[in-house]
Order: sequence, then structure tokens, then C-alpha cells
Amino acid sequence: MLFALVFFLDGLQLVNGALFFNIALTIVSFLMCHEFYKALEVKGYKPIKILGYLCTLFLIPIGVVKTYTMMMICASVIPIIIFIGMLISIISKLKYNIVDISITLLGAIYTVFMVAFLAATRAMPLGVFLLFYIIGGAWFSDIFAYLFGRFLGKHKFSNISPKKSIEGCIAGLIGSVVFFVGYSAVLNNINIAEFHEASNNIAIVNKIENEEFINEEEKTIEKAAQEKSLPTTDYEMQQILKEKFYNNYLLLILLGLFVSIISQIGDFAASAIKRYADIKDFSHLMPGHGGMLDRFDSILFVAPIVYYTFYIMIHI
Repeated sequence: MLFALVFFLDGLQLVNGALFFNIALTIVSFLMCHEFYKALEVKGYKPIKILGYLCTLFLIPIGVVKTYTMMMICASVIPIIIFIGMLISIISKLKYNIVDISITLLGAIYTVFMVAFLAATRAMPLGVFLLFYIIGGAWFSDIFAYLFGRFLGKHKFSNISPKKSIEGCIAGLIGSVVFFVGYSAVLNNINIAEFHEASNNIAIVNKIENEEFINEEEKTIEKAAQEKSLPTTDYEMQQILKEKFYNNYLLLILLGLFVSIISQIGDFAASAIKRYADIKDFSHLMPGHGGMLDRFDSILFVAPIVYYTFYIMIHI
């Protein structure tokens, strides 16, 4: 519910869009990173948690600071983690061994850098709407798999997650396809210009764009985008998607199926970690639902797939 509120406020521009979203995303990422390290600590490992926690801060500027410098900094984080981890291992006289450093890096990649694709998708034109392809595709797959698996599931799929059935997995595929086709039909009939006009009328705080604060790097990026005919506004992105995506049912079905498969792999991956750590849930943050990582496990794997789908689509 909290994340839904973030999307709602973001879409109505009641707050500073991408920055507000990224701050909320950073908090979610921090909680997931903590849950991951805590689960592995149960098995006696000693991840260097502070490194993973600090990595979550890099989510804040994604899409907000649009410079090549920011891109290079983000790309350098993983080598920096390895270097600092090795340095700490040497200084501590192997108190933290190579396995601990590897777990530290895996935690950062799993709960931070895969989350970064949500921020990157939000930074795209029409990003507020495109995000729901990630979340809706994963959650509809989970919901259909759960409901049909619970009442019709008779054949167990894997010992990693005994409650999941083959029937449920197939239903998950259908659920994701239903969402992709239905949601695309809705977006295809939305007038983006009218949406922004309505949202601006009820906005408490409007985003003010001041050309004096746009640095030379950002101008260079915008100029390059225009020369390549890349979308720089929501309206331009909407036209591209109407032409290439919304009515391409074969693509929607294939992408829906692929997203569901990836979503279920993400779910099984999280279950494998919990089974290895001998825990039922990553935490008790949400009673009856487990921790933050329990809720976002499938989304983590889906986010890169959806992001690159739209990235490729607007560059070809």
C-alpha cells in the first residue's frame, strides 16, 4: 500500500517525481539488503553490511542527475566494493574471507543494482506508467499462480517451494499475459496531454524547470536525443508505443509469458535462499506477508527485462 501511494503521488506530481520515487526506492532497497545479509548471517557468514547499505544511496540520483559522470560513478561501484572488501579482509587479517566478500557483493547486486532498473524505468519518458509493466506483470503472475494453484494445483513443481504446483505456474503465465494485453489497451486510450493538464491543476507542488540550472552535459544529452529522434517527452513516448507496442499482440503475449517465467524464477530463487538459510520469511516486517524481499523477489528479476525491452524499442 505504501508503494502504491508513492506511485499515486508521483503520477500526480504532488512531489518532485523521480527524486521522491528514488528516495522511497532507496528505503525499500536498504530493507531488502538488510534482510538478505541477515538471512546469510544465520548460516555463519559475515557480510560487510555497511558496503551494501552504502550502495543503496546510489539509487537516489538515477534519472535525477542526468550526466555521463553519474553513469560512470554508478558503473564503478562494483569494482569499488570488491576493492574495499578485499582491503578490509587484509586489514582485518582475514576476519572477513573471500566468501564473505562474495556474499557482500551478491547482496548489493541482488537488492540494489537490480532495483536500479526500476529507477531507470521511472526516468524514461512516460516512466510512471511503464513501471506498472514491471510490477503488474510480476504481481499478476504471482496472484494467478497462487489462486489457481491453491484450488486446482495437484502436481508439485519443485521441492524448493513445495506449495507451488505446475498448474499454478501455468496460471501465472496466463495472468501476466492478461495484464500486459489489458494494461496496454488502457494506456493506448489515455490522452497523455489531458492527463498532465489534469494533474497539474490539483498539484500542490509543481516541478519547476529552470534552464539556468541545466548544465552543459544535460544539454548535450538532450541535443543527442533530438538528433536521433529519441523521445524526450511523455507524448513522444506514447506515440512510439502506440506504433510499436500497444497493438502488437504477438509481442505483448510473448513478453507477458517471458516476464512471468522470469518472475517465477525470481520467486524460486528467493525460496532457495530461504531454504538454505532455514527460514520461512526474510523478516516479519509485514505480518502474514514476510519481509520486503519476500514481496519484491520476483520484481527484482523482471525489472531489467522490461527496462531493456523499452530501451531497445525507442532506439530502433
